[in-house]
Amino acid sequence: MTDLYSELKKLSGRNCFTLTYNKPARMYVDDQKVTIVYPSGNTKDLPRSMVMEAIHKLQRNEMLTLEEVHMEITNQNGPQTDRLLAVLRELPGVEFTPSPRALYLKKKQ
Repeated sequence: MTDLYSELKKLSGRNCFTLTYNKPARMYVDDQKVTIVYPSGNTKDLPRSMVMEAIHKLQRNEMLTLEEVHMEITNQNGPQTDRLLAVLRELPGVEFTPSPRALYLKKKQ
């Protein structure tokens, strides 16, 4: 199985886009966390453990819904849910659908 956190680290410094408003923010990925930097200069961190939990669910089910992340991973923290999905959306092989709001992992051929 592909190490998607390593793939995410390769994307460090790139933009990600929020699901709710499709607004850009820059993401920086290291071994402990993903830091989201907004155009305003504000930053928010996502712990690696949270990102890894979402990655494992996505790999296991090949789908990850906004509701799953919100209820099971981010403890109903809406902004954190949006940030986490925005980051995962940038991974290679991941597609986002607006209705239902979900990420899908494409199988390698």
